[in-house]
Amino acid sequence: SHSRGHGHGHGQSSSSLDICGKHGQVMTNTSMERTVAIASSQVHKHILSSLFDQHHLMEHLHGLKEIMFLGQGAFISSLMDGLHAEFESRESLEEIHMISLLNVFLASVGSTNAKFLPQFVTDRVQVRLLPIDDTVDSFWITGDGDGNNNNNNGSDDADLAKDGWDIFSLGYAADAPLTAVVHPEAMEKYHLVFNLLFRLKRIEWMMNNTWRQSTVLNHTLQILISKYGTVELGPSTSTQRENALTRTKRLLRKFSMTRQSMLHFITNLQSYFMFEVLESGWKTLVDKLSSAKSLDEVIASHNEYLDEIVAKSLLGESFLANANVNAKEGEKQKQRKKGGEIYKIERQLRRVLTATFRFCKIHERIFSKALDTIEKAGEKRRGAERKSMAGKWGFENFDPDVEGSNFFNLAGEGRLEEVEAVSEEFDICLRNLLAMLTDRINGTAGVKDVDVNVSISSPSPLRAPVPVEADRMQASNIDSLRFLTFRLDFSGFYGQ
Repeated sequence: SHSRGHGHGHGQSSSSLDICGKHGQVMTNTSMERTVAIASSQVHKHILSSLFDQHHLMEHLHGLKEIMFLGQGAFISSLMDGLHAEFESRESLEEIHMISLLNVFLASVGSTNAKFLPQFVTDRVQVRLLPIDDTVDSFWITGDGDGNNNNNNGSDDADLAKDGWDIFSLGYAADAPLTAVVHPEAMEKYHLVFNLLFRLKRIEWMMNNTWRQSTVLNHTLQILISKYGTVELGPSTSTQRENALTRTKRLLRKFSMTRQSMLHFITNLQSYFMFEVLESGWKTLVDKLSSAKSLDEVIASHNEYLDEIVAKSLLGESFLANANVNAKEGEKQKQRKKGGEIYKIERQLRRVLTATFRFCKIHERIFSKALDTIEKAGEKRRGAERKSMAGKWGFENFDPDVEGSNFFNLAGEGRLEEVEAVSEEFDICLRNLLAMLTDRINGTAGVKDVDVNVSISSPSPLRAPVPVEADRMQASNIDSLRFLTFRLDFSGFYGQ
């Protein structure tokens, strides 16, 4: 746990500077003022002692960071595996039940380092099952780019259809007097950041799964090459000059190259969130709380902590839009316009993540039949070995699964074009995101037309510098964004 030190035991509230000195000494001329100052000091000391010592405020805030901000890596990995197994075993959203998800959560806590969190922290974590017909905008950008499904691409609609992951969430039940600090508006910000980080973790998990699938397919492909060479195994009526084996190798290579580009983005984005945003923000919060002298200072420090995380996470105006989801459409449009480029950056980030998510879905859809074929072939080969040991023929007829014919059903040109399309979509979305970030860093976020040919890795000499009067938080955000853009495009590839 985190100790507070002795700062709050000396001195008075910052709101009492008219009667208190900078270092806590009483600066009064009358006995009445001196009495009020001493009483104020004692009251603040008692309130802070109650919050930190009796109600464990620091432990609760640390628990919120570890759970809602996904700081417990082993716990989150175990949770993702458990949720995947649970959702795969259900045929529809209606079959997903709260008790099953709660069991997954408890199993993940009990099998990882999360079990060492205080009991009063884990007891307050809530498993939430969102309504299936939730009217809140989907996280994924579909159709016309505003969450409205107006396109006619059936495969895209299926890839982005709501599933169990979209209705799962975690919450935290803070009670009085903790609600003075972890108030409802603060919890909305915790949920907003969790929503983004949880989907990032899901994409990372799916990326790792596509790597495992590709490894199995590449291994099987090498076996077929050693057995048949480059003989055409696909349909003999194919009009393509390349054989099915070569087309399959091209498809796997394209998947691999696209996956590496997306993994580079996801890995660096997560690293930025965890270290540049969350950990640095937490350190600042601990320092401020250790020297806080009143409840007002504690509340203000926690609010600033969350505001800075939301801003650095590129979520900015997303919180404003979600907080006023019940407002009239005209009012929400005004709020979005008022948010300016911050809101546009948040939407563009979601477009990049949507392209990455769609890639994982395409990979799963294309390779599912091939993986089924490999599994069936393995079972049939084991059966043939048992027959051979008994003195019988292992195979009496041609088996397309064992001989690899079904495996090459994924060699169609249309599938390669689909992968190339989502790869191009990702490159364009990421290039536009980096251009928006560069505009914001260089103080030109109001420019309507974004030039995607600008240099991303270094500021342009033609752009206006960051205003000198920018406050500390804004300056810190700009430095963090500059670091992020460099990591995402350190070679200048997207700026070419």
